Amino acid sequence: MSRKLRSKLLRNGSEWLKNQLGWVNITPRWSKTTVGFLILVSIGISTAITLPAVSQDVPEMPPIKLAQKGKEYYEAGQLDRAIKTWQQATEAYRAAANNNGVRESYLNTATAQQALGLYPQSCESILGAFNLIDKTDCSTLIEQAQEIEPQLGGIIPITSEAEGKLLPDLSGIDKYPDTPDKVIGLLRFGDYLRESGYPRVATKALKLGLESTEKMDDSSQKTATLLSLGNAQRAIALEKQNQFPSQTVILDVIANSGGTAESALAPYQPALEYYDQAIETAPNQLDGIKAELNSLSLLLDIQEFWQGAIADINNNIDLLEISDEDFLQQIEDGAKCLEGELEEQLNPQISAKIGKIEPQVAKLPASRAGIYGRINFAKSLIRHDKIDRNTGEILATAIKQSRKIKNVTAEAEAMGYLGSLYEKQERYSEARRLTEASLQLASTAEYPEVAYRWNAQLGRILAVQGNRNNALTAYESSFNTIKALRSDLATTPVEPIFREYISLLLEEEPTKPQLVQARDVLESLQIAKLDNFFRDPCSQVSEDPVVIDDVDPEAAVIYPILLEDRLEVILTLPGQPLRHYATQNITKEKVDNTIKQLRRRSLTNPGFAEAIRSTRGSDDAGAENEIAEIKKSQEESLQQDILPLASEIYSWLIEPAEAELEKSGVKTLVFVLDGSLRNIPMSVLYDNKKQEYLIQKDYNIALSSGLQLTAPKPLKRQPIKVLAAGVTRDFPKYRFPPIPKVEDELKTIKNIFGESEILLNKEFTESSLQQKLQESDFPVVHLATHGQFGSTSDQTFILSGAEEGSPLINVNQFDNLLRVGSLRRSQPIELLVLSACNTAQGDNQAILGLAGVAVRAGARSTIATLWGANDEATANLMGKFYQNLSADAEISKAKALRQAQLALLAEEDSQYRHPYYWAPFVLIGNWL
Repeated sequence: MSRKLRSKLLRNGSEWLKNQLGWVNITPRWSKTTVGFLILVSIGISTAITLPAVSQDVPEMPPIKLAQKGKEYYEAGQLDRAIKTWQQATEAYRAAANNNGVRESYLNTATAQQALGLYPQSCESILGAFNLIDKTDCSTLIEQAQEIEPQLGGIIPITSEAEGKLLPDLSGIDKYPDTPDKVIGLLRFGDYLRESGYPRVATKALKLGLESTEKMDDSSQKTATLLSLGNAQRAIALEKQNQFPSQTVILDVIANSGGTAESALAPYQPALEYYDQAIETAPNQLDGIKAELNSLSLLLDIQEFWQGAIADINNNIDLLEISDEDFLQQIEDGAKCLEGELEEQLNPQISAKIGKIEPQVAKLPASRAGIYGRINFAKSLIRHDKIDRNTGEILATAIKQSRKIKNVTAEAEAMGYLGSLYEKQERYSEARRLTEASLQLASTAEYPEVAYRWNAQLGRILAVQGNRNNALTAYESSFNTIKALRSDLATTPVEPIFREYISLLLEEEPTKPQLVQARDVLESLQIAKLDNFFRDPCSQVSEDPVVIDDVDPEAAVIYPILLEDRLEVILTLPGQPLRHYATQNITKEKVDNTIKQLRRRSLTNPGFAEAIRSTRGSDDAGAENEIAEIKKSQEESLQQDILPLASEIYSWLIEPAEAELEKSGVKTLVFVLDGSLRNIPMSVLYDNKKQEYLIQKDYNIALSSGLQLTAPKPLKRQPIKVLAAGVTRDFPKYRFPPIPKVEDELKTIKNIFGESEILLNKEFTESSLQQKLQESDFPVVHLATHGQFGSTSDQTFILSGAEEGSPLINVNQFDNLLRVGSLRRSQPIELLVLSACNTAQGDNQAILGLAGVAVRAGARSTIATLWGANDEATANLMGKFYQNLSADAEISKAKALRQAQLALLAEEDSQYRHPYYWAPFVLIGNWL
């Protein structure tokens, strides 16, 4: 972010604060902090080196003095200044042909850059330190990490490159002498890889550094490396923990791992062991307490996760739909037993850790590291609900020490967290004063990364005090800062702030501007989620808001918003102001449970179509009676299992707007879905009064991740050329069955669009797909193969037909395939079809992964399935979809899909009436 933008943000925020805080009288200071370090502080993780910063011109001086001056700025917490000075030292040492000085200055620069959250820039500095800038670049290293990370995680077979000591383009790094410079370089590179989302590759780099520290017998560098290894293993454990819904994790532990506390805690043990080793080897109190604090915060993470998971399974035991009563009782008993065992193990460990840290914290010096040690410890105490006088005193001491060393940002941090403590204690007047003072300090320090959190905190406090207007102003300031800092906050969780703001905007009868703002905040949340999915601010956001009338005068956009205590809906109709309706007594828990039941019952293959086909092929005289019984059973299943739930959701989302939708004459409903609502297709919603699904009404249906991301344009109707690839075989390793009808599906596409090209089974590889995309324009890319889309890029992949090597194409490789092809295409991919992939069950963010791939690759639309549907029904439906596109030059993609689904729904005496067959297909993005 530019300094000009930073100053503007804080100037505007400061003016508002001055209007609100006439009583505050704080002397302006010069220091500021960093988003990267603040994020680590906010979650209680210490890194091997932690720093805050500011930038001013540095006078010319000899390189050794520049290097020393940089260290002084570094120790004083002035990181911008330190970076600039060390960069000057690098050039001065280079001019003097002093290679050691060049390397040390590069590494010092990388250290400060990482503390500022500038990890991509730090990579360039690391390469400079090892004289590798001319041999490779950071984007190449990340591409190699993308390939090696899933191999190290056991997702795909390991190659010789993955077995090597590091990455192919850094294979010579181990030849450097075992010196502190080498260790610091590997340490910084490991932290860069971890922050980039590759903790397993990071572990390899850090282990190389650890080997060097043991040869050098350097306890300080060894402690720092062990601490970073613990952080990398922590990232791996949390990735495993979050790979599946919490219910799935706990069921796996109970049913498959003996249901013991040891099995539940096993993924976290490597991180805890590294932290323990760091504690043992620490040469001084400060290094040791960093590891102690990291260990404590991880124990609290573990406790919070398992408490939530067990509560979830206990509260929803009746929704598991397990017919075996004995097994159901086993799960219930297992959860209770596991809860007790975890309490017995974790509570004493946490209490002992707190008891050990507390006297050490009291002795911490008045230094930057000591102050943030106090803040981190206080945060852990607050998380542990150990909110007593001591917690407040720890933060008060941190404030005094910050003033003593003139570190304004540390003072602002300590004040903000003390305000958070008082908020939890419901001491709102004191909490407000401290939060306002923290914001004033943040504004004088000219660093908005501090301000966005404390503005949101101030908004919460003001809302509780009944000061809604000022609360909205505070939240607006937080929201605007987050948008401006998008590139710096790509992996920062901002969702709670966005939802608090939306809830407040819609709390009372909102004004038209407040409705517009609530909608914009929701769309920004979708963008933030995509940024988090890809771990960088990747999604292309429209410069100007899209006006629906200009795009499609026959489309309505529906924004359901799931809040903890209610369900809100914003409706956009062409040529009309925004509308709003709320279902006050429908909590998020109620919606989530209803969705969970409907999805489970919809995606369970009822076997009706297969039974009917089998019976029709029989010579038995009673075949017709048997078919009638099957249809009767199908109808009973719909009436008992599907329609009541689908009708309930329809009553929440559509029924309040029925009259307005009909009166407006719209032909397409575009849903920007929220939370668990993404897990079901909107086509399955059921109007109980008229006895029809939403898809049977005169509405085409599409999903969007937000109109800021979608630029709808009609499909160009020159002869359509499809690149169709598919795999029929099974994948036992990934638990995917064969899909034999894929061959028929691809042949149908070729028959309809004669210029299309087919890649089937072993012909479909990553390289062959890339080659085809580079050789020719394909407005439609159709992939009929297994795959999965989850809420993170690590959980998102498709499978090729490659017989040698791994068939897995992860989301980043897939993205690169489509992007590389786009560089040589004269037209974009209009439509990406993933006809056999499915979203991860219970993963509310998975549909965002689908949208994200399309947005990143420049594909305007995506058709995919929310669950793995019957392959014969899929081949049938996709054939009808393409026939519709071919037969009518004016038909929209949404209408072509709807007509194909309706045809399937009514086919052959309705053998496909169950939603399992026709409902999972969704259109995401451009619906025209």
